[in-house]
Amino acid sequence: MNDWIKAIAVVGGVFLALLLFHVIWPSKMKMEPHANFISSVRDEQQNILAVFGENTILNNRLTAEELKAMNAKGELNKFPIVPVMSYEELPESYVYFLTKVESKNFFGFGKDNVFGMSFSGIARLFKGKADGGSNIPQQLLKNAIHKKEGMGTIYLSRKYGEQLAAFQMVKSASPEEILLAYTNYSGNFFYERDFSGLILASYSIFGRPPHALNDLEMLLTVKTLKGASELKALCDDGVTNREAIKAYILDFFELIAEEPGDKKRLREMQSMELYFAKGNQLRNTSALTNFFHKTKKQTEQRFATQYISSITQENQSKLQEATSAFSKRFQKQLAVEGYDLEVSLIAVDIKTGNIEATLGNRKNSGAIANFTDYGEGFQCGSILKPLVFLELFENYDFDANTKLFNGDLKEYKYNPSNVGKKLLNKEVRVGDVLKYSLNKAAVNYRVYANPLEVARHVEDKLSEVEISSNPSYSLGESYILGTKTMTPWEVAQAYQMLFNEGEAVPLSPWKYIIDPHLQDTIFDGRSKKRKTLYTMASAKSIKSLLPHAFEAGGTCHRLRQFLPKEKQYYGKTGTTGKAKDGWTVLSDGKKLIVAWAGYVKNENGLLNRKGAPAIPSKSGAGSAGILAAMAYSKLYR
Repeated sequence: MNDWIKAIAVVGGVFLALLLFHVIWPSKMKMEPHANFISSVRDEQQNILAVFGENTILNNRLTAEELKAMNAKGELNKFPIVPVMSYEELPESYVYFLTKVESKNFFGFGKDNVFGMSFSGIARLFKGKADGGSNIPQQLLKNAIHKKEGMGTIYLSRKYGEQLAAFQMVKSASPEEILLAYTNYSGNFFYERDFSGLILASYSIFGRPPHALNDLEMLLTVKTLKGASELKALCDDGVTNREAIKAYILDFFELIAEEPGDKKRLREMQSMELYFAKGNQLRNTSALTNFFHKTKKQTEQRFATQYISSITQENQSKLQEATSAFSKRFQKQLAVEGYDLEVSLIAVDIKTGNIEATLGNRKNSGAIANFTDYGEGFQCGSILKPLVFLELFENYDFDANTKLFNGDLKEYKYNPSNVGKKLLNKEVRVGDVLKYSLNKAAVNYRVYANPLEVARHVEDKLSEVEISSNPSYSLGESYILGTKTMTPWEVAQAYQMLFNEGEAVPLSPWKYIIDPHLQDTIFDGRSKKRKTLYTMASAKSIKSLLPHAFEAGGTCHRLRQFLPKEKQYYGKTGTTGKAKDGWTVLSDGKKLIVAWAGYVKNENGLLNRKGAPAIPSKSGAGSAGILAAMAYSKLYR
């Protein structure tokens, strides 16, 4: 009888313990991970484009001595994390191997659910000691949330503290949420002290995003979750120890491959290889990194902001191919009299205003200025003509049939020169002015409108989309010839408006900006505010004149050989005084490319353009135009 009483007492004790866990212990858990996060930029294919490690060793703006000093003061964040943004983005192979290694019943009845953790917790209490391995919720707590001395003011051993808090977590979160947090916040994904998180681990080990890893590489990454010091020692020289590491991983997986599907996967893995990265590319600072860093200012105070960019790694690679082809073509002209030929380019989706590719300088170097949005920019030359005529079409009695005299007018002191003698001293239509870039005819709109007034109106309109205004002394009769300075970004913004039927959409490299701590989308590129600067009729009228530049004799005609056939293109080129700057705007009506070229001398970090030689071909089309056409063919063929 006493045995029955003891049995009933044990069952009653278990029942009361379960009540304690399920009723008395709080049902919700507020997870507050330590602030060991960094912000990053990635495209929608999870490729990392830039990492903002202001307080980490990833900050390439700091010298080794500065990093050492920060470390000595305890200011250096040694464990930056780049969260994966959603459960749907996790690679299938990652979820498969993680649950296979850590808990095969993670999504069902097992040690990682409420009931399994309840019984394991009670078992530990009855045994009187906290031993055994940690499950996924406990590892998450240990690595990201749990303090070594216990949870808050409850002083328990780490295992008991983890057990109670993990139980609380499992009650208030789904398995998917816990696995995602474990992936994003776990501190055990690392090969170097300054890398943690699945994405950073994948890049630091293999130089590729997680979804690009094969099964062998993914299992190696997952296997390091719990310390695996022996494996890490091998991976310190992964190339040399490649075969040993492969054998280690295959032997391990063979021990846990129970189902037919597991064994089939094992056979496939035997023919796979480990492709280790030669170096950690995340440590490199490029012109693109600096471009993103400057553009993120609107949310730079937020915590671990994740930027999803419309610029893709694929597009950047294609743009680099175009730049290499351009450099090869102008190999003998890349360096002249101590000056280097520099270029900048920006590619935009006209409807959305999304920047899809950008080139800050010819070498994409972070040590050289990013000319896409450099200072006040450069004189834009005849690039400005369509924008001035847009104003004339909108608010003055101008249209496509308006004729202008292509010659000197004696009643005016200022009479510019034309590049050639085409249609000289004849009445020409606006379309011809743009097609052949006739300076004399362009300036002679002054017969019908006050140039200073028109220039001020254009400046006012452009300022509405944050295109900086020029000093008043630069306005006047010569304004239409491009005395105005603009950056490639600003030119792209102006032409996005023109090609989008007069409606400006702010240019941005961001599709989404997300705060992972708050699980909140703080910017959605689809909700950008649009602003109508000109009527659809005026914008369409100017746009309809720009294909003529690709006809025989037009300023863009030479670009045809570099472009896909059987497409209609819209274009405008610009060349400044003494051919110091070359510009080209190129569009198919949906995509827009703006390119700039010019010589620059770097004198101990200071850029000097005084006395710079003329650009190749002494024309915008023959320099920037060729780059624009090559880039378009790579990006949008």
